[in-house]
Amino acid sequence: MNQVMTLLRQLEAHVQEEIGAQGRVLAALEAQGEALRSHESARIVEATAALDREILAQARRAERRTELLTALANVWGVAPATLTLGSIVQRVGDEGRRLARQREDLQHAAGSVARQSQRNGLVARLHQRVTSQVLQAVLVESGDGATLTDGGALINAEG
Repeated sequence: MNQVMTLLRQLEAHVQEEIGAQGRVLAALEAQGEALRSHESARIVEATAALDREILAQARRAERRTELLTALANVWGVAPATLTLGSIVQRVGDEGRRLARQREDLQHAAGSVARQSQRNGLVARLHQRVTSQVLQAVLVESGDGATLTDGGALINAEG
Protein backbone atom coordinates (compact mmCIF):
# COMPACT_ATOMS: atom_id res chain seq x y z
CA MET A 1 0.00 0.00 0.00
CA ASN A 2 2.94 2.33 0.66
CA GLN A 3 3.98 2.08 -3.00
CA VAL A 4 0.42 2.98 -4.04
CA MET A 5 0.46 6.07 -1.80
CA THR A 6 3.81 7.16 -3.23
CA LEU A 7 2.49 6.76 -6.77
CA LEU A 8 -0.76 8.50 -5.80
CA ARG A 9 1.17 11.54 -4.52
CA GLN A 10 3.22 11.59 -7.72
CA LEU A 11 0.02 11.38 -9.77
CA GLU A 12 -1.50 14.24 -7.76
CA ALA A 13 1.58 16.35 -8.51
CA HIS A 14 1.31 15.42 -12.17
CA VAL A 15 -2.39 16.31 -12.31
CA GLN A 16 -1.67 19.64 -10.63
CA GLU A 17 0.97 20.31 -13.28
CA GLU A 18 -1.54 19.38 -15.98
CA ILE A 19 -4.11 21.80 -14.54
CA GLY A 20 -1.49 24.55 -14.73
CA ALA A 21 -0.62 23.54 -18.28
CA GLN A 22 -4.28 23.70 -19.28
CA GLY A 23 -4.36 27.23 -17.87
CA ARG A 24 -1.35 28.16 -20.01
CA VAL A 25 -2.95 26.58 -23.09
CA LEU A 26 -6.14 28.53 -22.40
CA ALA A 27 -4.19 31.78 -22.10
CA ALA A 28 -2.37 31.00 -25.35
CA LEU A 29 -5.68 30.22 -27.07
CA GLU A 30 -7.21 33.45 -25.79
CA ALA A 31 -4.21 35.39 -27.12
CA GLN A 32 -4.56 33.59 -30.43
CA GLY A 33 -8.27 34.43 -30.54
CA GLU A 34 -7.52 38.11 -29.95
CA ALA A 35 -4.86 37.98 -32.65
CA LEU A 36 -7.26 36.35 -35.11
CA ARG A 37 -9.87 39.01 -34.44
CA SER A 38 -7.24 41.74 -34.93
CA HIS A 39 -6.44 40.43 -38.44
CA GLU A 40 -2.78 41.28 -37.77
CA SER A 41 -0.74 38.49 -39.31
CA ALA A 42 2.32 39.09 -37.11
CA ARG A 43 0.19 38.76 -33.96
CA ILE A 44 -1.47 35.64 -35.34
CA VAL A 45 1.90 34.01 -36.08
CA GLU A 46 3.29 34.95 -32.66
CA ALA A 47 0.22 33.70 -30.79
CA THR A 48 0.13 30.47 -32.77
CA ALA A 49 3.82 29.85 -32.08
CA ALA A 50 3.20 30.29 -28.34
CA LEU A 51 0.33 27.83 -28.55
CA ASP A 52 2.51 25.36 -30.47
CA ARG A 53 5.10 25.45 -27.67
CA GLU A 54 2.44 24.56 -25.12
CA ILE A 55 1.14 21.73 -27.29
CA LEU A 56 4.65 20.30 -27.70
CA ALA A 57 5.04 20.26 -23.92
CA GLN A 58 1.93 18.08 -23.70
CA ALA A 59 3.84 15.16 -25.21
CA ARG A 60 6.32 15.16 -22.31
CA ARG A 61 3.50 15.28 -19.79
CA ALA A 62 1.71 12.45 -21.58
CA GLU A 63 4.83 10.28 -21.24
CA ARG A 64 4.97 10.96 -17.51
CA ARG A 65 1.25 10.19 -17.14
CA THR A 66 1.76 6.90 -18.98
CA GLU A 67 4.65 6.00 -16.67
CA LEU A 68 2.58 6.70 -13.56
CA LEU A 69 -0.47 4.81 -14.79
CA THR A 70 1.68 1.86 -15.83
CA ALA A 71 3.32 1.75 -12.40
CA LEU A 72 -0.07 1.84 -10.65
CA ALA A 73 -1.44 -0.79 -13.03
CA ASN A 74 1.52 -3.06 -12.25
CA VAL A 75 0.94 -2.73 -8.50
CA TRP A 76 -2.76 -3.52 -8.89
CA GLY A 77 -2.27 -6.19 -11.56
CA VAL A 78 -4.51 -4.54 -14.16
CA ALA A 79 -3.98 -3.23 -17.68
CA PRO A 80 -2.84 0.42 -17.73
CA ALA A 81 -5.57 1.27 -20.26
CA THR A 82 -8.22 0.43 -17.66
CA LEU A 83 -7.06 3.16 -15.28
CA THR A 84 -8.61 6.60 -15.30
CA LEU A 85 -8.47 9.28 -12.64
CA GLY A 86 -11.99 8.31 -11.62
CA SER A 87 -11.15 4.61 -11.30
CA ILE A 88 -8.00 5.42 -9.33
CA VAL A 89 -10.03 7.58 -6.94
CA GLN A 90 -12.41 4.66 -6.41
CA ARG A 91 -9.57 2.21 -5.83
CA VAL A 92 -7.83 4.31 -3.18
CA GLY A 93 -10.97 5.36 -1.31
CA ASP A 94 -10.60 8.22 1.16
CA GLU A 95 -6.97 8.71 0.16
CA GLY A 96 -8.24 9.85 -3.26
CA ARG A 97 -10.18 12.93 -2.09
CA ARG A 98 -7.52 15.36 -3.28
CA LEU A 99 -7.21 13.57 -6.62
CA ALA A 100 -11.01 13.69 -6.99
CA ARG A 101 -10.98 17.48 -6.54
CA GLN A 102 -8.10 17.80 -8.97
CA ARG A 103 -9.96 15.64 -11.47
CA GLU A 104 -12.89 18.06 -11.36
CA ASP A 105 -10.54 21.03 -11.76
CA LEU A 106 -8.85 19.33 -14.70
CA GLN A 107 -12.19 18.55 -16.34
CA HIS A 108 -13.23 22.18 -15.96
CA ALA A 109 -9.91 23.45 -17.36
CA ALA A 110 -10.00 21.03 -20.29
CA GLY A 111 -13.58 22.08 -21.07
CA SER A 112 -12.55 25.74 -21.12
CA VAL A 113 -9.68 24.90 -23.47
CA ALA A 114 -12.01 22.97 -25.77
CA ARG A 115 -14.55 25.81 -25.90
CA GLN A 116 -11.88 28.43 -26.64
CA SER A 117 -10.33 26.21 -29.28
CA GLN A 118 -13.71 25.83 -30.97
CA ARG A 119 -14.21 29.61 -30.92
CA ASN A 120 -10.77 30.15 -32.44
CA GLY A 121 -11.52 27.58 -35.12
CA LEU A 122 -14.73 29.39 -35.99
CA VAL A 123 -12.97 32.76 -36.17
CA ALA A 124 -10.18 31.27 -38.31
CA ARG A 125 -12.66 29.67 -40.72
CA LEU A 126 -14.61 32.91 -41.03
CA HIS A 127 -11.36 34.81 -41.60
CA GLN A 128 -10.38 32.31 -44.31
CA ARG A 129 -13.78 32.63 -46.02
CA VAL A 130 -13.62 36.43 -46.05
CA THR A 131 -10.08 36.33 -47.45
CA SER A 132 -11.15 33.83 -50.08
CA GLN A 133 -14.13 35.96 -51.06
CA VAL A 134 -11.98 39.08 -51.34
CA LEU A 135 -9.48 37.24 -53.54
CA GLN A 136 -12.33 35.84 -55.61
CA ALA A 137 -13.73 39.33 -56.12
CA VAL A 138 -10.37 40.85 -57.05
CA LEU A 139 -8.95 38.08 -59.20
CA VAL A 140 -12.01 36.81 -61.08
CA GLU A 141 -13.87 38.75 -63.74
CA SER A 142 -17.39 39.36 -62.56
CA GLY A 143 -20.38 37.81 -64.22
CA ASP A 144 -18.68 35.13 -66.33
CA GLY A 145 -19.04 32.22 -63.84
CA ALA A 146 -15.26 31.73 -63.53
CA THR A 147 -13.69 30.61 -60.28
CA LEU A 148 -10.49 31.68 -58.58
CA THR A 149 -8.60 28.71 -60.03
CA ASP A 150 -9.56 29.81 -63.57
CA GLY A 151 -7.63 33.07 -63.26
CA GLY A 152 -9.14 36.49 -63.42
CA ALA A 153 -9.01 40.06 -64.53
CA LEU A 154 -5.71 40.95 -62.84
CA ILE A 155 -4.00 37.76 -63.94
CA ASN A 156 -5.28 37.97 -67.51
CA ALA A 157 -4.72 41.74 -67.84
CA GLU A 158 -1.12 41.24 -68.93
CA GLY A 159 -1.90 38.31 -71.20
